Amino acid sequence: MGVRNAIGVAALCGVMLLCRLASAGETPAAPAKGQAYALIVAGSGEEANFTENYRDWSVRTHALLTGPCGIPAANVKVLLENKELSPAITSAVSTKENVVKAFGELNAKITPADQFILVFIGHGTGQDGVGKLCLPGPDISSVETADWLDKIKAHEIVVVESSPYSATFLEKCSKPGRVIITSTNNSGEGNETYFMEFFLKAYEKNKDQAGALDLLSAFNSAATECPKWYLRQYFDGRSWRTDGKQSRALWDKFYGNVKDKSAVPSADPNADDAEPELGEWGEQWASRRMPTEHAQLDDNGDKVGTAVFVNNQFTPVAGSDESADGFIARKIILGKPHP
Repeated sequence: MGVRNAIGVAALCGVMLLCRLASAGETPAAPAKGQAYALIVAGSGEEANFTENYRDWSVRTHALLTGPCGIPAANVKVLLENKELSPAITSAVSTKENVVKAFGELNAKITPADQFILVFIGHGTGQDGVGKLCLPGPDISSVETADWLDKIKAHEIVVVESSPYSATFLEKCSKPGRVIITSTNNSGEGNETYFMEFFLKAYEKNKDQAGALDLLSAFNSAATECPKWYLRQYFDGRSWRTDGKQSRALWDKFYGNVKDKSAVPSADPNADDAEPELGEWGEQWASRRMPTEHAQLDDNGDKVGTAVFVNNQFTPVAGSDESADGFIARKIILGKPHP
């Protein structure tokens, strides 16, 4: 039989097979539809106000992922320093042993079609370019986290590392196509961070659209609003002052029960938050809490993150160039993996 005849017979057989499947009510198998999985790890607060912050952010992250984002609750694991902080959603205490176990259990379920979201919340430390998330007992490092992530088979991996020294996790965990968001932009930044509050607010401010908000838009919003909150705070020599009633509400939430963190009432308690005055160094910066840390995003694998505060102004990450940071994040919707 000639080559052309052989090809023709093969094609005819393929058509006949499809016809038989159709007549039998069967259709060819569609590509597997991906699922989303998430691991939320909150470390040791050590003080009541930090413990409450980490509990609040963990609960709200769980509510976001299992609510508007549509991820089944069975696919979301939450580890807290104490299960009693939120027993309804806590899978286990956030010890290193339990973190390793949770990674293993999720990895046994995750397929290449899936999306995996990792969220770290808490205190952090850093030394010699290696960062750690502080847990009850032994801490977990950026090096160990990178090794665990390399075992995850999901084609979409999102990491939100919101602790101090989190920039070290970007340096260790960065891979092409993997989205890494960190609350700091240099490996030596150890100030307590509040990025997670503004990341969640980016989704919560329009709950009807939260399940459709792309990751880059959420990052741009949080990475802009967090340092603006810092810039509205200043020290008058004895006490802290905070401009704007919305910013003062956050101050009261985070520091209201801290005895040595006093704030004086505002001269105009009903004034809304105003845009901070930016520009080169001048009187507008005097006694302000300087935003020495800025959130950054990496999704092109070059281990160099991109921030929104550049040349003393806020410029959103565009993600319009395939080789630039933000291109992948612009396409990612939490809870909805791409085929």
